[in-house]
Amino acid sequence: MKNRHTRNAKFWRVTAVLLVICAFAGGVYLQKINEQREKQESLSQNRLWEKAATSPMTAYPEEVLYTLGKMTGDNNSNMPEKDTYENNAYTRYLKKKLNIQNQDVLEVTEDDNYDLMIRRMVMEGNMPDLMVVNDYDYLMKLIENDMVEDLTDAYENCATPLIKSIYESYGEGLLDSVTYDGEMKAISSTQVYPGCSLLWLRDDWRKELGLAVPQTIEDVEQILLAFKENEFDGQKNVGIVSTAGLVGQENSNYSMDPVFEAFGAYPQVWLKDTSGNWQYGSTSSQTKDALEYLNRWYQEGILDEDYMMRTPTEIGNLIQNNQCGAFFGWWWAPNNPLKDAKAANPDAEWVPYLLTDGNGTVNSYIPYQRTKYVVVRKGYEHPELAVKITSALFDYARYKDSTNEIEDYATGVDITARPLVINCDYSNAVFLTTNHLISVLEGTQVSSRLNGLERAYLTQCQSYLAGEKTAETWAAYTSRIQAVGLIEKGNVNYINEEYVQETQGIQSRKLQDMEVLAFMKIVTGEEPISYFDTFVEEWKLNGGEELIEK
Repeated sequence: MKNRHTRNAKFWRVTAVLLVICAFAGGVYLQKINEQREKQESLSQNRLWEKAATSPMTAYPEEVLYTLGKMTGDNNSNMPEKDTYENNAYTRYLKKKLNIQNQDVLEVTEDDNYDLMIRRMVMEGNMPDLMVVNDYDYLMKLIENDMVEDLTDAYENCATPLIKSIYESYGEGLLDSVTYDGEMKAISSTQVYPGCSLLWLRDDWRKELGLAVPQTIEDVEQILLAFKENEFDGQKNVGIVSTAGLVGQENSNYSMDPVFEAFGAYPQVWLKDTSGNWQYGSTSSQTKDALEYLNRWYQEGILDEDYMMRTPTEIGNLIQNNQCGAFFGWWWAPNNPLKDAKAANPDAEWVPYLLTDGNGTVNSYIPYQRTKYVVVRKGYEHPELAVKITSALFDYARYKDSTNEIEDYATGVDITARPLVINCDYSNAVFLTTNHLISVLEGTQVSSRLNGLERAYLTQCQSYLAGEKTAETWAAYTSRIQAVGLIEKGNVNYINEEYVQETQGIQSRKLQDMEVLAFMKIVTGEEPISYFDTFVEEWKLNGGEELIEK
């Protein structure tokens, strides 16, 4: 019996040992399984991050936050009251599609020293992850000081074929302008060819005075003189308004471009002469002649006597208050400033006119040289964000998503509502959009083929034609159908169709200020017209000659 008990005890001890060994082995095995599983999950997670970083529309596996230097717009960019710059149709779309969210470390309008605030943040070492740069000279300083990320791979991987074809529509020059030592250092806003500057006229006032339809700059002068001699709605007329700079190179309304063009002058435009040498339009004899003409307009009260001090907001108020009946502006002027003016004065008849040289030709220029650039802070771990945002908003949201709330913004909300305040569209997009709209309105194309922007405009135009003539529907129809259609039918001669890289003609702030001040002194009569020759010599001595010789 004892031996049997001993054998049983040995058996159970051996069994216990074996169980411990098995348990240990099993534990080791399970640990290895868990480690392998964690490794696989980590690899899988890494692959998800890698895929998101190397493809246009793949969302990040976890939310990615990025700090943003945000350029804003007046009146909350006309967004719905509940929307903010961190929570609006654009940011919600990007959160849904890409799982990204902006955190704005700066929110300020361009007019309220956005550029100055950005420079201060950079100097203080608080450069945001993404920001828009207005000044090419400053962009080059950031690049030369190695403060921005290389976006070459990001563009190659995360720009959709459509986005790449958009940039290709401008030739090689646009991408070359942001390439430094073979690296793409910024995303450039595209400068869609806007057509040409139009005369926007209170046609009800013209008709009331029995004046002929304007065709040339001389006709405009006669109309403006008549407006000055009469009061409308009990208001004295200030004459034609303008910004202090006089020139609309930055696609701004309220320029004197058609006056300069009437003299064959193109200030701030770089052109090649017959020998292939570069010339700067602001220093030409034709510009001198145009300034002398504008000086006479100023002396006779045709040009607003306070033009050099007016802000765009103040000019808009003059228009809205029936104190101004004419200005030169682009095709989108019905959206801003005329939509507010139309809402305040529904009976006002604002009509666009295309001015010719007397032989039926409209001479104009393409405003290539100034644009906006998106840069990414050196060291930010997701530099591809700038390109992914571009692909998401300007390809997928516009062309591939049949419906999204961004379309609600298309005809009324300013583009400053976008996180990155740039545009990305084909060089001839203005005319393509109008042609598509007209085709649908005339029944030769179905609306399902339109992109999101076009569908939004179509709805407004159809409402206008159906008799729902609100300020919004009027603005949509007048801008997209009437104004653009007028330009497209006109015989427009663009004098600078060859793209000029921004590096060719970029001026220092000193040269820019010198030019604006010289023009202002001549137009207001503070200096005689002969002062123009002094300005040209000083411009050359202070760096202009070096620009010509580049």
